[in-house]
Order: sequence, then C-alpha cells, then structure tokens
Amino acid sequence: MAIRSYDQNLVNTEKIKAYIKPLNSKVEIRTSLRIPLKKRGIASCILMNPSAADNDDSDPTINYVTEYIYNNVPEVHHIRFFNLYPFYEPNSSKIYPLIHTLTHLEYNRAMLANRKVIEKSLATTTHLFLGYGQCSGDKVDKINYYDIQSAKILTMIEKFYKNDIFVFETTQSKNILIDGKYPRHPNPNSKYKASNHHKCFIKNGSIILK
Repeated sequence: MAIRSYDQNLVNTEKIKAYIKPLNSKVEIRTSLRIPLKKRGIASCILMNPSAADNDDSDPTINYVTEYIYNNVPEVHHIRFFNLYPFYEPNSSKIYPLIHTLTHLEYNRAMLANRKVIEKSLATTTHLFLGYGQCSGDKVDKINYYDIQSAKILTMIEKFYKNDIFVFETTQSKNILIDGKYPRHPNPNSKYKASNHHKCFIKNGSIILK
C-alpha cells in the first residue's frame, strides 16, 4: 500500500499516537491510532469589561458564556474573551468614574493596545460573539467613550473580519439588539440570560441582523 503523509492542515502531527506492539518476530499489531485534528473552531467574545477572571479564578459571566458556547456551539473548541474596555471593574456602572481617574494619555494608550489585541485575534477567529451591552451612566460619558469605542471596534471588524458574527438574544427583551443597534450582554442573572444567538454582519459601522 502506498504511503501518504498526514495532511498537516488538518492534523496535529506532533500528537499522533499509534498503539503498536509486536505479535511475534514477523508480525506487528496496532490496537488503535489516535489522530488529533487541529482545532477548527475558535470563538472570540467581546464583552463589556473584565470583572475578576484571571489565570487562576473565573467570574460568573465568563463561566456563563463559556457554558453557553460549549452547549450550543459544538464546533467551537477554544474560546477567547476580549472587552470593549480592558479595565478591571466588577461593577460596570463604575467604569466611567474609573476612566475619569486616568490621564488622557493613559486612557488612549490602554484603548489602542486593547484594539490591537482584538484586531490580531480576528485572523484566527471562526466565530465572533458581540456581547458588550450598553454601559449605564452619564449620557455625556456614553457619547465621549462608549459610542466612540464601540464604533471603532465595529469598523475594525468590518474591515478585517470575514467569518461568522453573532449577537446574543437574552431573556431581558424580545428585541435582540438594544435600541436596534447595541449587542446585549449575557450573564447568569435571570433577567439577562442568553436564550439564543443570531448571525449578523457589520455594514457601515452598524450591526445588521441576518
């Protein structure tokens, strides 16, 4: 029989395991052959801001979204979490007061670095979930921070990302998007649980449901 190479686009060849042993001096037997496929599904989730999760500990939202994707999107084998704002703050209503403690330079540097990390991830993302919700707070802060940053993220996605995009439907409302334009933020609170997810696309910097 002709020998063929493993398809390295599909197979993680370094982790192939063949269970082979000699039966006698002339015959070998193979009881099993394990071929690990390369991970095809990588989900990236853009949420509002980090709460508590790190290398050692998770938080309720991370656990909840992880479980939802695990149960409802079986083709995904890897999840990466990103945020509209990269600042640790368990209470999202305190994001704007936190931002006001930063210098203009600190804020802009942090946001630029955050967007660069997200942009880099888009090349290997197969499933992109938008779930950053809408930050409560002062209307002026929303205009000066939230609207600007969400617009930059959506413009970047529209320019660099070509695979599937999803938004969450939650138990909070029958309307999938907030005010017809913002993605909902799912969490374990019974009022905001994800009941479904829907495909969408970005056009002219806006989320459009399919």
